[in-house]
Amino acid sequence: MTLKDINLISQSHQQKRERQNSGMGQKLGIAFLVVLALGALGYGTLAILQARLATKEVAIEQKIKEAAPVVALKKDIQVKQDKINQLTGIVDLVVAQSMLNTRIFEGISSVMPENVFIVNYALSQTGDLNILGKAKDRDSIAYFIYKLKGSGLFSDVYLSNVSGAVSNTTETDPSGLTEYNFSALLTLKK
Repeated sequence: MTLKDINLISQSHQQKRERQNSGMGQKLGIAFLVVLALGALGYGTLAILQARLATKEVAIEQKIKEAAPVVALKKDIQVKQDKINQLTGIVDLVVAQSMLNTRIFEGISSVMPENVFIVNYALSQTGDLNILGKAKDRDSIAYFIYKLKGSGLFSDVYLSNVSGAVSNTTETDPSGLTEYNFSALLTLKK
């Protein structure tokens, strides 16, 4: 082997190394290009998704704006419904009082003895009538309550209080008669 042969062997090894390095460089270049292409593809996909999301957000905001009058109308309807419910209670009370003012008072006065007087009355929202009255004797009060129970106008008649008060004797009334106050709770039939 001569020096020339050794030189050729080293050249061939060097060429072989250069080819390997160049092949490795090409592989690295291709890998870099693949990674770059995948990155660009991923970025493009994200950009497209972001654009779609922005479009959908705009569409949703538009639908919200379109629905705003409906929501406002719904709130307005609810407020009016609440007012209607309140007024219905008032109307029911007025109807009950108007019924009380005619038929009930006619029924009460038809069974009331001569010496029994109604001083005051109050109607509750539940349909109970509380009456306050005066009478000359207890028997008249008992007879009045008995007749009220039999009148058919009330589902319950409850005599809640009877109290007596002695009047002062005067020149016109020397006897000093006792006067009785009473209260009764009458439940209207529905």
